[in-house]
Amino acid sequence: MHLQPDELVDLAEGTRQESSAPHLAGCAMCRRQLADLRAMMTAAADVEVPEPSPLFWDHFSARVRDAVAAEALPRRSFWTWPRLAIPTAVAAIAVVMIAVAVNRGRVAPPVSRAVAPTGAAPVELLADLQSQSDDTALTLVAELSADLDFDSAREAGLAAGGSAEHAVTHLSGAELRELHRLLKEELARSGA
Repeated sequence: MHLQPDELVDLAEGTRQESSAPHLAGCAMCRRQLADLRAMMTAAADVEVPEPSPLFWDHFSARVRDAVAAEALPRRSFWTWPRLAIPTAVAAIAVVMIAVAVNRGRVAPPVSRAVAPTGAAPVELLADLQSQSDDTALTLVAELSADLDFDSAREAGLAAGGSAEHAVTHLSGAELRELHRLLKEELARSGA
């Protein structure tokens, strides 16, 4: 591998010893480049450059300032202003596509509309569901709410209108059993 330009400049200027570049001993091309660079540096050092007039720098500065002021501001294109908008939009599209791909094969299980006699009281149904379940949370809720009827729960603000609790308190016995079955299925499927 040949010497890099910065290595050649260091060797030509004497800031680096030739012995530190063993490649130079075996490569005629690098030696020729080094010799050409040294000759160029010597020739440039021998040339006398006249000192510019004192007004040169004032005139030069004014010309640069005028040129910069005359140059029109670059037109901002659509692709330069939204530095974060495009990556954000691409990320949002990717999230939507992943969500669609993940949920594509899922179908909601059919809900059976079994009609049962409405004579059973909701508290009795909850106790019946408790006896069929090994769920400790359901057992705890059943024990804590055994003395609480639905009217008292609504008056206490535990089942505000439009809430899920309010909807559950107005389910029939068959609907409560179906809700229990669906919840057990979903918990079993999710591994909870």
